[in-house]
Amino acid sequence: MSDSRRVPRRRNLSEDVSEYIRGGIMSGELRPGTRIDQDAIAAELGVSRLPVREALISLDKEGLINTIPRRGAFVAQMDREDVLDHYQLFGQVAGLAAARAAARLTDSEIERLVDVHGRMHTTSHRDEQRKLNDEFHRIINKAAGSARIASMVGLLSRSLPMPYVDFPDTWLDEADRQHQEIIEALRRRDTLAAQRAMEQHINLSGRHAVNVLEGMGFFAPE
Repeated sequence: MSDSRRVPRRRNLSEDVSEYIRGGIMSGELRPGTRIDQDAIAAELGVSRLPVREALISLDKEGLINTIPRRGAFVAQMDREDVLDHYQLFGQVAGLAAARAAARLTDSEIERLVDVHGRMHTTSHRDEQRKLNDEFHRIINKAAGSARIASMVGLLSRSLPMPYVDFPDTWLDEADRQHQEIIEALRRRDTLAAQRAMEQHINLSGRHAVNVLEGMGFFAPE
């Protein structure tokens, strides 16, 4: 893989390597069926083979890698339903977090959501949009007050098949409206409406992800 995608040091090495390989898969640089060269990745990232092996185990559990005994690790073939299923699961957990948050968010936290939403709407910088989107959801997930929910949301969001930053501009307009619906439900302390709005937001994001991946030729011909 190209050494232009250097991984910043965060969390731990195996998670950094996972993110690096996942990025190569989702960008199309690593195509389905490609054998993962562990030595090459370790050299590119300046790490030992141990975090690379740990990363491949994690990615195998995500369904992005197939590990074949005595042959090695290969990029798995992912179809449209795999992507939609991932987003649906993510939406269900994130929806539960939103329902919990509706009863727990303080007025000041809701105003923070409004502020983050407004800044995401006005900025044209994709990286800033991504950060603000993450912050928007982080406020809600934290307010849910559940370590288990936070853990599951983190796991599912880290392994999303398509980063939001790669979505088309049309998604940003839709996301703006969907975020507004979420905020209004939270303001009313309507747990069911907040849950439904969040689930719909995540599920529609999954459909956008499929469209983007199709445009990249990511899926095998039907």
